[in-house]
Amino acid sequence: MIDSEVARLRRLRNLALQVRSIATVLASSRWGSNDALLEEAACSTWRLARTVRGRLKSHPHEPYQQDVGIATLVRQRLVAQVLAWTARSRRGALVGLEAHLKLLSRALDDARALTWSSDLSDAFGRSQGEIKSLAAALAHDIRGEALRSPHRVVAAAVSAGDWPYLAF
Repeated sequence: MIDSEVARLRRLRNLALQVRSIATVLASSRWGSNDALLEEAACSTWRLARTVRGRLKSHPHEPYQQDVGIATLVRQRLVAQVLAWTARSRRGALVGLEAHLKLLSRALDDARALTWSSDLSDAFGRSQGEIKSLAAALAHDIRGEALRSPHRVVAAAVSAGDWPYLAF
């Protein structure tokens, strides 16, 4: 690993821990105690942070193995508390979580595209799928949008007769 990759992985880990902190604070609120979306967001971001931490810990150069500092953890918790306090409703809190999930998804896209390790790229791909499905589920919950899966899009295209590979 080179310095830029280590910096990118640290930013990704910090962002994943930030989103996890937001999800756990929102899950501990009075309206979010049994919310499966919040629990799933906390779990999937925790898995991503642990994947990145394991990759950084495996580096032979000791300064690259640094964990997250106490000040960073306190700052992340404060940001999560402020988001929970300023949200007037469940919907407002979920909108804030969705925005942070989208930031994490973009950072994960960048890290996956620029990583040199195939096994790390595979792990990022699995996390990317989880986070994108979470964001879609949050959008469905917030706005009432229909969940769009690739299977529904293909089925709609085939049933409509617009399948381009079958036209001769």
